[in-house]
Amino acid sequence: MLTWRCPITLLLILLVNSGMAGWLLYLQGLQNAQARQKAESVWLRRIDLAPARGKIYSRNFLLLATCQITYSVWADPHAIQIAAKKFWGQRMSKDEIARRVSHMICNLLKDKAVSEEELTKRLSQTIKNRSKGRPILVRFVWIARQLDEGAVANLKRVLETKGKNVPLEWRILQAGLGISPEMHRIYPYGRLASATLGFVNLDNVGCYGVERSWDEVLKGKAGSVELEVDALGRPLPRGYLSHLPPQSGNSVILTIDEQIQKVAEAVLDEAMKKFQPKSASAIVLDPKTGDILALVSKPDFDPNEYYRFPPERFLNRPLTFVYEPGSTFKPLVAAALLDHGVITEHTVVHCNGIWKTDTFSVRCWVVQKGTAAHGAETISDALIHSCNIAMAQFALKASYRQIYETLIKFGIGRKLGVGAGFEEAGWLDPPNRFLAKSAVRHHQATLSFGQGVAVTPMHMAVAYAALANHGKVMKPRIVKGIKDEKTGKVHWFEPQDLGYAISPLTASKICNMLVSVVEEGTGKRAKLEGVKVAGKTGTATKVVNGRYDPTKVVVSFLGFFPAYSPKWVIGIVLDEPAYGKWGGEVAAPLFAALGQQILWRVQPPRPLSLTQDLTALSFFSPVSDN
Repeated sequence: MLTWRCPITLLLILLVNSGMAGWLLYLQGLQNAQARQKAESVWLRRIDLAPARGKIYSRNFLLLATCQITYSVWADPHAIQIAAKKFWGQRMSKDEIARRVSHMICNLLKDKAVSEEELTKRLSQTIKNRSKGRPILVRFVWIARQLDEGAVANLKRVLETKGKNVPLEWRILQAGLGISPEMHRIYPYGRLASATLGFVNLDNVGCYGVERSWDEVLKGKAGSVELEVDALGRPLPRGYLSHLPPQSGNSVILTIDEQIQKVAEAVLDEAMKKFQPKSASAIVLDPKTGDILALVSKPDFDPNEYYRFPPERFLNRPLTFVYEPGSTFKPLVAAALLDHGVITEHTVVHCNGIWKTDTFSVRCWVVQKGTAAHGAETISDALIHSCNIAMAQFALKASYRQIYETLIKFGIGRKLGVGAGFEEAGWLDPPNRFLAKSAVRHHQATLSFGQGVAVTPMHMAVAYAALANHGKVMKPRIVKGIKDEKTGKVHWFEPQDLGYAISPLTASKICNMLVSVVEEGTGKRAKLEGVKVAGKTGTATKVVNGRYDPTKVVVSFLGFFPAYSPKWVIGIVLDEPAYGKWGGEVAAPLFAALGQQILWRVQPPRPLSLTQDLTALSFFSPVSDN
């Protein structure tokens, strides 16, 4: 019997030892990473440190966006539950612990930073399921974000109190609560250029505007702190500690001139009161560099309190409002016709009020006004009188491809890459879209007076800037340079030349015609004292349910000055004004008001205020216009 028992016993011992060795090999070798990760989730606590976001300056280094330090409160629900059961008893439920701790926290925080009911829900959840259903401990939840120092003063005092006489309730809070500094974005001038700047959400992510487009430059790199904690979640005195400091973001210097931006916003604020449009846009460009000196979108919002406003207020309308431009498009088509040599300044067509072809007809605005037809007209007359019939007849003398190629060079039908948030590309039909010749001719005729094409106010401003810049198109830009706040060095961007849309000679001819529009034609209300202005009015009827509705219009004025040595291009666009329905009646006076304000800042001082200028009767008396 002994001879058999010994080998069997030895075999059993060998099998048990082999099994244990294999299990240890499995745990320490194959499962080492998973086991270590599980352990670290219990005894390691990681706290992210948000970086200071880069600043945003105007071109004159006025601070438009910066950061200030705030304090955010976080909790470790698992550590709170363990500490509470140790001091209050193991029988106390999770919900009761969460309720009592939430009550203490809310009493310590000032200004009702968080609701007690919501906080109770967060602290009672200590385990949650991953996407594959495996449970995981909840070791971090936010209690309140971006509070000022006064709001967390009481809680901070509780967490920093040491000694043997610390109340049990305070020990529970010390085991599972923490206060982390966070950078809060502030905009010192409130609504100024709000749609252009955008805003930053609670997680330091740029939303809309420059904050979104230049987020990678501005946001910096987050840091972190890792420390060992005991079973109650308290940091160990000599535990593992790693500290990765956050890296601040770089700052951006905008092309915006704060003085021009201020007066542009004041002009549009008055326009919103006076004409009550659905929305309004204003753009001021430097035609030689493409610098955007002002970019206004109304109605606007306060980026310091963006959560109080509907999302549609966040859109930068000069870049996102898509519309048919109407008569402001005529100079671009005229430039294409002259540049390709299909017409000259002396080519003549006739306007009889209504022009009919075999497949379509064109009506001139004189029919709606009940005035006499224009009769014989040159291309200059067509722009001065804003005649649809003359423009249609001129346009049909060229091929559609010739007009299309020039318009594409102006930037029509594509995104311009401004860098101030989301922008629309608009639409320009390519030559190969049409199958029937009659469809091409109809589209070509309506295109000549700004129908059948979709643009944004920025598209039109860039095109007019090219007319002012001898035919050369400059890429519009909102950022002039990037500043390293540590070294103070600035990397300046060079203006980008996109080539010539038309020849300098053609641009000069169109400029002369646009001066005549302001001096003699529909743009008389855009005149500036002592300065020649070149520009064009526009009144575009909107499409409603597939048909043009004459009661709903977009009115606009695009122009530049001084006409023969342009420094400023201004675009004014109002969507569906409740009062006034013609570009010369509504938009041209706004152009004059803004232009005069710009000139006053170049040659100060002048006594007349903006409000007095805007409310002058000469600006808003009735006028026949298109």
